[in-house]
Amino acid sequence: MSSRDQEIEIGLLPVPAVLFPGGQLRLIAAKAYHQDLIRDCLREGQGLGLVLAEKRPDGNLLFGQRAGTRGRSHPEIATIGTYCQITDFDQNEAGQLEVVIKAEQKLVIVDAFEASNGGLRAECRLLAPEPAIPIGPEDELLIGILEDLLAHPSIAQEARQSTYAHAAELGGRLVELLPIKNSVRQRFLEISDPLTRLTRIEKMLDQLQSEEG
Repeated sequence: MSSRDQEIEIGLLPVPAVLFPGGQLRLIAAKAYHQDLIRDCLREGQGLGLVLAEKRPDGNLLFGQRAGTRGRSHPEIATIGTYCQITDFDQNEAGQLEVVIKAEQKLVIVDAFEASNGGLRAECRLLAPEPAIPIGPEDELLIGILEDLLAHPSIAQEARQSTYAHAAELGGRLVELLPIKNSVRQRFLEISDPLTRLTRIEKMLDQLQSEEG
């Protein structure tokens, strides 16, 4: 992808998760239109748009008519998500299709609409990458927290393989793994400056520590 913003039309995958560029996630394609989307992406060599769709208390996705969405009701989705490529796929022991996706770029949804198979497609604008600012000694505390998170046995192998050599990557990996609400993760995703994101992560961690104390 070019470093400049550009317009594309892609299929959307609404999930209760937030992924930053460079991050990886394993998903189960449970719905028929999810499987159609995966098949089309693999056949055409195109990526998909991962967007946050929150869950209700009963575990089901919140449904409603999103502003700018044509057609029937669909999961209420965030406007900013990530453009992802499928890096691996297989059938699990339960016979379900599992895929590993890796986020490449942030995107903004310009207009979402219903696809012929009942899924979602959207006209999106791919955003230019954030500045590649190397991490340094001043980030030692956050690096330590991230490494502790990555070493936890509950962390998936896909997340462990993600990189964090730059401020944008360090902030993204922390937000993906810290035990915070998806709505908070989404707000961090919408920040365009990686140093501002790290500063706000530090403030959030300080606040959480003071509340626990």
